[in-house]
Amino acid sequence: MEYQLEILMTLQNMRNDILTGIFTFFTICTEVPVITVLTAILYWCVNKRAGQRTLFALCGSLNINSGIKNYIKMPRPIGMEGLESLRIETATGYSFPSGHTQTSTTFWTSIMLLFKKTWTYIIGIIMVLGAGVSRLYLGVHWPTDVIAGWIFGIVFSILFVKLFDYIDDTKNYYILVLLLVIFGLFTYFVGGDDLYKMFGLYTGFTLGYMVEDTYIHFSTGGEPKRKNIFAKNISRYNSLGKKVGRFIIGIISLLLVYFVFNYIGDILVINKSEDIINIFKYIKYTIVVFWGIAGAPALFKLFKLA
Repeated sequence: MEYQLEILMTLQNMRNDILTGIFTFFTICTEVPVITVLTAILYWCVNKRAGQRTLFALCGSLNINSGIKNYIKMPRPIGMEGLESLRIETATGYSFPSGHTQTSTTFWTSIMLLFKKTWTYIIGIIMVLGAGVSRLYLGVHWPTDVIAGWIFGIVFSILFVKLFDYIDDTKNYYILVLLLVIFGLFTYFVGGDDLYKMFGLYTGFTLGYMVEDTYIHFSTGGEPKRKNIFAKNISRYNSLGKKVGRFIIGIISLLLVYFVFNYIGDILVINKSEDIINIFKYIKYTIVVFWGIAGAPALFKLFKLA
């Protein structure tokens, strides 16, 4: 670990207010609130299938990340002599591989694979590199954690996006269920607070996707084009209005579901065993993600926004 600590110390010696602000921004962009908003906009407002593929890649990749972390149990560099780690409140759990790096890499690799536009490549590469280096600059991960996060993020993005395309085209839901069983067994035998959360994310996605795909069928497409130019402009205006309406209703309802379960959890899990607490967290994240995938789109249909 000596050479890795030297790298962290070198970056620490380069610190100044500007660089700290820049790298803090990069690390914030990989955290739950930002990723939630970005994926919500993509799924609810921009392109439904692209949103589904990205969410599937994220859920699968994060389950693998948490599973590896809790299996290997690599300690973080936080507390090493001479190293001052910053923003340690974001550095929960074990160190290898870097969750922030893998999340950013999975998200932006999925975006680049799906849209294949120059701007997505430029922004994606900047965000992926920035997220990884930020974890080193802040002194909360070893270089090998970040390298593994980059590699795993790219590999699992490609695999899960291609797998989702096959599932969505063939409607072979049994593959989703098989992965659910695999992730469930790994969660049960390996354990860990964050792994139960990630398994909840995947369960919520699987159930939500199957329900939405079977019964709801909401759409992110615009209104049909009109021959009359004025009608066409009105159509575009209405389409934008519906997208804004979907996002507002979706994010408010999602937050309500999340905070309701937080409140229930604060009451129910007092003085309970760790296993009970983890099971409740699994249920909470399952329902929250299920709502985002299927519940909110059902509201969009109810309010004639999709």
